[in-house]
Amino acid sequence: MKKARTVALDTSTALGSVALFDGDDLVFEAEKRVSNAHGESLLPMVDEALRRAGWSPAEVVRWAVGIGPGSFTGVRIGVATVKGIALATGAEVVGVTSLEALVEGIVGKPTISVAAVLDAGKGEAYVAAWTGEEPVLAPTSLRTDSIAALLAKLPCEHLIVCGDITKTLDLARLPFPHELRTVAPHDFPRAAAIGHMALRRAPTPADALEPLYVRPPDITAPKR
Repeated sequence: MKKARTVALDTSTALGSVALFDGDDLVFEAEKRVSNAHGESLLPMVDEALRRAGWSPAEVVRWAVGIGPGSFTGVRIGVATVKGIALATGAEVVGVTSLEALVEGIVGKPTISVAAVLDAGKGEAYVAAWTGEEPVLAPTSLRTDSIAALLAKLPCEHLIVCGDITKTLDLARLPFPHELRTVAPHDFPRAAAIGHMALRRAPTPADALEPLYVRPPDITAPKR
């Protein structure tokens, strides 16, 4: 029996990535740092991944994408690309947040919380947290110097904090033991993590897939 094929991608940070799954098996992944938006690099990455696997876009049953928060332009490009492909081929789509992708593979327990922290630029960060399987802090953005105080309020006895920016935070005064996960695969959101999560989720109608910005885009109307 032929396995269902899934392609996952993430463009929410400067680390663009693509991953291919044959059934539950990760069969290919690639990542590339970009100096600006992902508009010029994403489709070539996807094309190369499909070529190496010997797949055509029409054979892909499900497309998974990181919906943010993160780079506004990057997230828009990723979501728009997946929606366009899905509408053209009839494939399923699944959106996964960048913060969820950061903590994928870490199993929380009732007394252990897992937090994801992602650089938002301008001295701010995106943060979310879970205790066990339950979200205890919805995705939000705040100044990086306020993160420790927010995490200190989490209902847990032990905290695991994920994200590359975490190593720059002063978490020494947290009232409970904590550990940092700042290296791959928990430093930045990656397509492989998004794909693994998407395999466990029901699809979303393509026209309902939207970016999760958390804070307003850095675009304002011109002054009159």
